[in-house]
Amino acid sequence: KNSKVFSVFKGKIVYAKRNSGLLENVVIVKHSGSLHTIYSHLDKISPTLKVGKWIPKGYVVGRVNDKLLFQATKDSKYIDPTRLFK
Repeated sequence: KNSKVFSVFKGKIVYAKRNSGLLENVVIVKHSGSLHTIYSHLDKISPTLKVGKWIPKGYVVGRVNDKLLFQATKDSKYIDPTRLFK
């Protein structure tokens, strides 16, 4: 309950919206190399997040009570996010 969700890499916030529909509360971070990470079904989005803000690796993007959906895209195509953690 109320677990912190951290950014896996440094990057720029390109989307942060509450009640965005199917993804509920969602944050999208753009990283180098055309990589984006998507954190959705958040219970809370960090109040310090604003679109355009640069964040370091490990920055708290939000909190989750039950489930988190973590996705990644590279060159606008979904990739297996486990490939990010070698």
